[in-house]
Amino acid sequence: MRALLSLVLLLAACYRAAGPPFDANAFLATTANLAISDVDVGTLAARRAQLPETRQLGAAVAGEQRALLAAMAPLAQRRRVAMPAVLEERRVALRQNLSMLAPDMFDRAFALAMVQDYDALLGILGDAAHSGDDDLRAFAKGARPTVAARRRAAAALLSRLGGSPFNVGM
Repeated sequence: MRALLSLVLLLAACYRAAGPPFDANAFLATTANLAISDVDVGTLAARRAQLPETRQLGAAVAGEQRALLAAMAPLAQRRRVAMPAVLEERRVALRQNLSMLAPDMFDRAFALAMVQDYDALLGILGDAAHSGDDDLRAFAKGARPTVAARRRAAAALLSRLGGSPFNVGM
């Protein structure tokens, strides 16, 4: 009896540790929202940043995220998942907040936002890469190297600029 109870508890713990099942539709919508937002703020950075390397990062982010959206479109179409037409409220707020910053703060804040967005994107691409969906697994595995490289570039820029422009955690 104890062995059976132990087995049941072990199986329950394993089930809980696995987390929620992968949702392909939510993955597509979330990834599209991040990409659309990053095209927008990348374009803003390409125009507004003070430093040439920030403008270059912004242009690269915008271009790569457009390519990511183009690669996602047929996947979403096959699944009849509508790509977002408007940004989530928090994504609109990000752009507004960046556009209001003083020029000396913009570059650092943009780099920080990109590090955070790319961390989130790498997380959901990791989930997709381990999903049971062959198309999304292939998409995620193809996108991860570019996203990881851009995340490293954003982190390097943020580090060169002195880290977070905000006193996070203080």
